[in-house]
Amino acid sequence: MAKADYNPALTRANSLDMFTFEECEKILKSVLQDEKQQGKLKEFKILPAIEHVGFLGEYYHLILSYQLDNEPEERTKRLFVKSVYQNADKLFYDEKRSILKKEAMLYETLLNELKLFSKHLWCAKCYYARDDLFVMQNIEDLGYASLPSSTRFLSEQQLRPLLKALATLHASSVAYEQRHRCTIGVQFRKWLQEKSMDPDIDWWTTGIKAILAATATHPLVRNDEAAQDFIASVLPRCLDNIYFMINPSAVHRNVFLHRDAWSGNVFYHKQQPEDVCCALVDFQLCRYAPPAIDFLMASYLNVEPKDRKQMQQRNLNYYHDQLLTELNDMGIDATKEKLTRQDFEQSLEDLALFGATYNCITATLLRLPENYLKKLKDEQPDEFHRYCNVNRTDSLLNLMLDHEDYRSYLYDCIEDLLELTYFKQAK
Repeated sequence: MAKADYNPALTRANSLDMFTFEECEKILKSVLQDEKQQGKLKEFKILPAIEHVGFLGEYYHLILSYQLDNEPEERTKRLFVKSVYQNADKLFYDEKRSILKKEAMLYETLLNELKLFSKHLWCAKCYYARDDLFVMQNIEDLGYASLPSSTRFLSEQQLRPLLKALATLHASSVAYEQRHRCTIGVQFRKWLQEKSMDPDIDWWTTGIKAILAATATHPLVRNDEAAQDFIASVLPRCLDNIYFMINPSAVHRNVFLHRDAWSGNVFYHKQQPEDVCCALVDFQLCRYAPPAIDFLMASYLNVEPKDRKQMQQRNLNYYHDQLLTELNDMGIDATKEKLTRQDFEQSLEDLALFGATYNCITATLLRLPENYLKKLKDEQPDEFHRYCNVNRTDSLLNLMLDHEDYRSYLYDCIEDLLELTYFKQAK
């Protein structure tokens, strides 16, 4: 696809051809095995999940009607389906299919097993997977709900169940490696390649250019000649270090990461939303790297900068306490695994630039004012593609001029970045 072209994906023409009856029988058998039951499939339906909108593809509900052995009445089971867009530009389709294939394979193999190491439900189970889709438990039917779409940032109390889920995931990956005497990063190397941050990824490099331009206008440095020289010549090279930070570390303990832990990918327990571990969804960006990466993403993406700094130490304490509890329950010595408090704090310091940089880039997409990006996608798809993948610098600077609240927020994010780069080297 040419960088200046945009061909929006269209939904599947006929959802009825998504599964065969035989596939649904196989799915039902897997579901009933969990319940230690046996039964016969009567029919199945596929309904669009209109309450969710997917970037990677389309969402559906698979409704299975079945009859248990020795039971006269029929029952139904609702499952969740994630399918790659079918009616799309071939290059768009191939790109999204490769990402979904990664997620489907990891759900069906690694994630399904990682779930077994802890009593906490932090991820739904996958029952069936193909290259173009996968079928899993409907997390809402298990008693979980997403936050209201109007939610912009999380409170400290809301962040804690998310940190608990990440700690459980990280500890489970350590337990998996001990049980199988393997390294997840080696065993699943081909499926854990970075898909979002790379010098060849348009949305990322376009965002970097826009942030560099916005940084030069920050009140703290706009009249500082030395700072302007730094932003033009040194800061781009500093940000290149991000590409190394997201890879497995040769210094710090690596674990299996979610790597996309923002509020849109989190479901809270309906009855005890601040006490029970969150359920995580969307593992298409998962990686194998130090747990600090997930902690930094959760901290930066879900909390305003001023609040993050105020609660950071308490969040650090909470996450690491949860990690130690999970490791201890699994019979794992944190010291031997280089996951002590000292180890974790050092990794946070070494990798802090990742959190600040990623937060700045996502602020140019997720935090835009007045549903700007949604309107652009609906009303001007060519301009939407241009903003995301070709050039967002001019539009971003104009938005900052026109919207004081957004300008203030983005400058707060950029100040975090400057503190870790220009002001740090100036001391």
